[in-house]
Amino acid sequence: MKLTRRDFIKSAGIAGAAAAAPMSFSLQARGVEDYKALICIFMNGGNDFFHQVLPLDSENFNKFNASRQGIAVPRSHVMPLNIKDKNGVQFGLNKSMRALMPLFEKNQANVVMNVGALLAPTSKEDLESGRAELPPYLFAHNKQQEVWQHSWMGEAYSQHGWLGMSMDVMARSMADMPNCFYTGPNSILNSYSTDSMFVNKNGFQELQALSSAVIRSSYESMANQHYDSPLVAGYANVVQQAVSAQKQMEPIVEGIPMDDRIPTSNLGTQLRGIKQMIDAAQLLGHNRQVFYVSIGGFDTHDNQVRRQDGLMKEFSEAVAGLYAALEEDGLSENVLTCSLSEFGRTMHDNARKGTDHGWGGGQFMFGGPTHGGECCGEYPDFTRGGKDDNGEGRIIPKIAHEQYAAYMVKWLGLGNGALNTVFPTLPKFGGPMEMGLVSR
Repeated sequence: MKLTRRDFIKSAGIAGAAAAAPMSFSLQARGVEDYKALICIFMNGGNDFFHQVLPLDSENFNKFNASRQGIAVPRSHVMPLNIKDKNGVQFGLNKSMRALMPLFEKNQANVVMNVGALLAPTSKEDLESGRAELPPYLFAHNKQQEVWQHSWMGEAYSQHGWLGMSMDVMARSMADMPNCFYTGPNSILNSYSTDSMFVNKNGFQELQALSSAVIRSSYESMANQHYDSPLVAGYANVVQQAVSAQKQMEPIVEGIPMDDRIPTSNLGTQLRGIKQMIDAAQLLGHNRQVFYVSIGGFDTHDNQVRRQDGLMKEFSEAVAGLYAALEEDGLSENVLTCSLSEFGRTMHDNARKGTDHGWGGGQFMFGGPTHGGECCGEYPDFTRGGKDDNGEGRIIPKIAHEQYAAYMVKWLGLGNGALNTVFPTLPKFGGPMEMGLVSR
């Protein structure tokens, strides 16, 4: 089903001037207590979460390692966490992610167990009987990366991304500057009306052609003229937007330095650019901001242990650096960071000491409403041919990625009615994901 902007506005319950205006959702900041930011970190390739977060009890730990004899994780490499699932299974963290331990110890981190792409609750019996309603192209990288950034509309996935649509719904007033930022290609921010801005690894980068006053004057003159040709008029409008954005961003870039408390790795430099936009929120007039960043290399078909060690170290140190800076600035509870990945990995290893494309996996959450204690979901059964094996060593997810996504945007402020518009399948799963939390 293709959802038009008119249908979307009507079904989301948006009314009045906000519906008639271009929906940029840049609110006048009302103080830091009202500020919220969501950072989505996409792990491209299919992250093997269960190599990173492991059970501490002997039964589950031995079962996991028995299924992965070539890439087994020694018990000495697992650091205990204050996290357990709803069945009481206690977890530990791979020592390659030791930089995250302070966040877990301060109850600023948690995990989501066994989440994946689903159209409806699915069991092994559903799969064996042929009753299961399955997402298309279930184990293909490019298709599942799209799936994780969109929501199922009944016949196909949404044309726009779930985060872009959510920001459309939460629009309140017109503003010149977008509050959706990204550091690489994505479709999660595609929307009906909300603009987004690219922030490269060095932060906002001005257009070199506009750095000259003479050239900028020429561009401004061209952009402000009337053109009969729709093509030329469209080009002039893009130039006008670029000139406007650069004017507004110049004092921010010049006055707010990149945060050197965050590492200069690939992911770290992206988070430095994001932190700069967070620091600029009040100057921009934003009390809601959303960000998309990515880190690649998680398609670990071979030499997984070595490759995972490097990836886990980079991810952990970058996130830890960000939250150390946010905590010092009094913002750690105002910024929620969530990992995403197109799928998990197979429960067994292959002949190349790696893992292949799986289905259900796990995700990390930091800051915001995240607390320690009980995580969301339950640890899967790593028995080959067991109740959580789809028959090919791929773990059957229990939590839909849209429930996970709905949890994020509900925290941002999306109401229940709008949640069901952006995520029409939510009623099948009983609503957004819920976490068992304990107070800090």
